[in-house]
Amino acid sequence: MAEFAERYFASGRAVEDERDRLDRLAAFYAEPTQRWLERAVVFRPGMRIMEAGAGSGAMLAWFARKVGEGGDVLGLDIDLSHAGRAEPPVRLIEADLYAPPAEPERFDLVFARLVIEHLPDPARAIASLARWLRPGGVMALADLDCSVAAAADKQAAGADDFDAALDRVRSAMDRSGLVEAAFGARLPRLMQEAGLLDVREDRFERIVEGGSSWANFMAENNLIIGELLGEAETARRVAAFMRRPGFRFHDQALVRVTGRKG
Repeated sequence: MAEFAERYFASGRAVEDERDRLDRLAAFYAEPTQRWLERAVVFRPGMRIMEAGAGSGAMLAWFARKVGEGGDVLGLDIDLSHAGRAEPPVRLIEADLYAPPAEPERFDLVFARLVIEHLPDPARAIASLARWLRPGGVMALADLDCSVAAAADKQAAGADDFDAALDRVRSAMDRSGLVEAAFGARLPRLMQEAGLLDVREDRFERIVEGGSSWANFMAENNLIIGELLGEAETARRVAAFMRRPGFRFHDQALVRVTGRKG
């Protein structure tokens, strides 16, 4: 997982900037993630949950409320500098995801969001996560499918230019090996190949209004990616559309998948 820190497109940014980015990302995806987990997982007091790639720690606090004082919530990350202070039932471990699990077959739920897509060997990562799960436990993974992002109204001024520029940025992402633009679409198959049972997928998708807080956040992320991949000018064109009030576009999809360990 050390390679992850080197490859991750936000690595090397100022700590304060990256903390703000993680907080905003966690805040936006909090509700769709929590609604999905409440449908897909039976939470109970005393439950044991592990989150890989704990990031800002926002989901750890939510899990703690679900399991109560008698539960166990473990946050694992290669860099916990953004996670804040842990209070029971939350624990933190700074470790490589690929390393043998410190507590094998202990957890009822293993969760990771926007993590697997950044790793150089996602199949190995999923297999590693499965080793933390008890038999019958649930793995819940969520990653992005950016291939669905496009202008919502193909007749709108600049729609073709927006789609073409977005395609160019996505192609650069795929060529770089940094992250596969449509990775989320592969997640169900990867989980099945890891031996998980009852694999189920659903998606969080929506149309975004240009100039909204989320559209502006997406514009910033595109600028970071474009600069890193040598497509800065293309990314600036994408960002300009995303920041334009009245321009509407299909957002990237958050692909949410659960599977059970046999």
